[in-house]
Amino acid sequence: MATATATSATLFSGLVLVVALVVTYGLLRARVGIVATLAILLAYLAIPSALARLGMLSRYDPLPAPALLLLLGLTLLTVAIVFSPLGARVAAGIALGAIVALQAFRIPVELLLHRLYLEGAVPIQMTYLGRNFDVISGITGLVLGLWLLRRRPTPRGVVLAWNLLCLALLVNIVAVAVLSTPVPFRRFTEGPPNLLPSTFPYIWLPSFLVQVALGSHLLVFRQLRGRPTNSP
Repeated sequence: MATATATSATLFSGLVLVVALVVTYGLLRARVGIVATLAILLAYLAIPSALARLGMLSRYDPLPAPALLLLLGLTLLTVAIVFSPLGARVAAGIALGAIVALQAFRIPVELLLHRLYLEGAVPIQMTYLGRNFDVISGITGLVLGLWLLRRRPTPRGVVLAWNLLCLALLVNIVAVAVLSTPVPFRRFTEGPPNLLPSTFPYIWLPSFLVQVALGSHLLVFRQLRGRPTNSP
């Protein structure tokens, strides 16, 4: 990929660190345990970064692309964790409002993607100037999450509708990002290809930040399933 500035890499790494600390705090607060928490951080942060730095994710053609296989595996792992007994413990141990408000991290992600676009490192369709509307999820998640944390009566249908909309926005940008990589089925050919899934430290966007967003949405579904209609 076109070389992004050191400032961008530092800002992005700082954001990942903050989100990782918040996730770690949440897992420990939910009594997940140190060993399981470290294993999760190893799977989503340490292993992907090591593979990217070793250049083991750089091939996109011919298929299968190692980077996309890794991200598919991590996505399946996220689903498995959320719907496992461990996920049940997290859903029971963290307030719904906190899980919703966590999606606010998608706001700085969008700002950083715009910065990378201006530096020529990512194509425009991966920003809010193109086909990425994830900033809506971040803003509305922050507002709704704070509302829920104040224990204001909120119809379950409102939270469910928000969750479905923002999950759809996440699926949208993931599809756009995949179709912007230099794979044989690439659909977005204008501008630079998306090489974030194979580049350190930006591998952490799909391997960690996207998984945090997905896992949070799935946890909201788990919580809503057992809550009264107007429960905060």
